[in-house]
Amino acid sequence: MSKPLTAAWQDVWLLDGVRTPFVDYNGGLARISPIDLGIKAAREVFARSGASPDDVGIVITGNMAQASFDAYLLPRHIGLYSGVPIETPAHMVQRVCGTGIEVLMQAADTITHRGVDLALCVGTESMSRNPIAAYTHRGGFRMGQVEFKDFLWEALMDRSANVTMGDTAENLARQYQITRAEVDAYAARSFERAVKARESGFLAGEIAPVKTEEFARDGYNARGIKLSRETKELDHDTHIRTSSVEQLAKIRPAFGGVQTGGNSSAIVDGAAAALAASGDYAKSHGKAPLGRLVAGDPGRGREGRPEARRHRPLRDQRGVRRAGDGVRARS
Repeated sequence: MSKPLTAAWQDVWLLDGVRTPFVDYNGGLARISPIDLGIKAAREVFARSGASPDDVGIVITGNMAQASFDAYLLPRHIGLYSGVPIETPAHMVQRVCGTGIEVLMQAADTITHRGVDLALCVGTESMSRNPIAAYTHRGGFRMGQVEFKDFLWEALMDRSANVTMGDTAENLARQYQITRAEVDAYAARSFERAVKARESGFLAGEIAPVKTEEFARDGYNARGIKLSRETKELDHDTHIRTSSVEQLAKIRPAFGGVQTGGNSSAIVDGAAAALAASGDYAKSHGKAPLGRLVAGDPGRGREGRPEARRHRPLRDQRGVRRAGDGVRARS
């Protein structure tokens, strides 16, 4: 049996975080590069936190889909166009559904073990811009042998087991005897909570409205976001809607079992950014962080460290949720 991977950090703090709205597939963000969505989120987290891009020691980004022709440059361009110094290293993380937490874990490791005080963490995806791809045509093709496939669909097929991600979920539902009624009930409750969070203003505090704007940096070509003429601004998640159990029960299964388009995660476009910092950085700059990122013994390393924010105006609240086994955010 191989040895498990371990992590240990006690003095890493989530300084601030913000995201774009998450907009439905082929919706208002469909034509926007995930790089520009990531830049938007990154620039906003600096503006809201008051932290300086000059203080960033590393840029870590998460992105699975190669959804723009300059996708290789995603981490570098997010750093550059958000004002991070050109000499600051930047790299990409790809871990399918675990990419977001992996970005934060790598930031925590870098702060703990490599002397970095501030890390810019960004996750960005465009489902709408996942390409229709052909991998066999560089040398030409014979008549009738043109083959293009949907990258968004094909990428989630595990050829070793010949199952899709949806098939895997159905296998788990059968293994653990999870019923369609239970899944719909869970989804209905999630939608109800999301609708209340939006209507109360809770979600507004974590969303940076997206509008047409330019991202410029001296010495470089400008890039940016251009929405349609009809869309002046996108300031809310478009997938959240009232969804009762009765409504969800009418939707056909997507994979022949419990999953439907109503009780599964949405296919959306958007980006999120966070700043992870050492305790020394947060304390010396007078920052009250959102919470602490912990791995190992949570009781160590607190002496003289900043306290997390406990009370905030409703319009500016941002939730910190459990991230996973052994790695969690504490407020």
